[in-house]
Formats: sequence, structure tokens, C-alpha cells
Amino acid sequence: MQGAILTSMIIGLLIGSAIGGLILWLLAKNVGKISNASFGNSFLVCLISSAINFAIWYLMGTDAFRMGFAGIFVINLIILSAAYITVGKFIWKCEWMQSVKANIIWIIVYAVFMGYTLSKFS
Repeated sequence: MQGAILTSMIIGLLIGSAIGGLILWLLAKNVGKISNASFGNSFLVCLISSAINFAIWYLMGTDAFRMGFAGIFVINLIILSAAYITVGKFIWKCEWMQSVKANIIWIIVYAVFMGYTLSKFS
């Protein structure tokens, strides 16, 4: 059973990273003005950043639920933002501000979506 769950998570991570890589590639080219951004390296940014996020939450375990929805929201946003901006900077070989510009739109959209979703639970 655990093998099926792990396999499903890996497939979801790959599909999500492929879709995210396409969106991030367009943002990196048009908003971040990163000349060497491609689908391949944008896919890697998504894949590595998502894996980092998953690993951190896995290490935190169920103790993270003590923070409540607001705490989970803030911590997740900080982890994702730091991971995407840092990984993007090194994979794209660009300036920090270019990576921030390339990632800021999706971070804001994600924050609004996550805030709306969590508000439905409380």
C-alpha cells in the first residue's frame, strides 16, 4: 500500500512540475527577463523546489498541525518562496531580482488560492 501511495505522489510531482515548468518558463522569459530560461530548466526549478518543500514538511511531521491553519499557511508560503527563488537563481544562473520577478506572480496567486482554501475549513 505504501508503494502505491509513494508512486502516486511521484507521478503527481512530475505532472505538477511539468505544468508548473511551463507556466514558470513563460513567467521567467516575459516577467523575469531571464534569457536562458527554457522549459527544461524551469521544470527542474519546479521539481527540485517541490521536492525540497515535501522533504521539509515530511521532516516536520504531524507536529506541524499544532501551528493551525494560519501557521501552516505562513510557513508553507515562506518555504515555497525561498525554495523557488533560490533554486531558480542557481538553475537559471540569473540575478536574485530576476528570480524574484519570475516567481512573484505565481507566489501571489498561490497565496490567494491557499488563503481562500484554508478559509473554507475554518
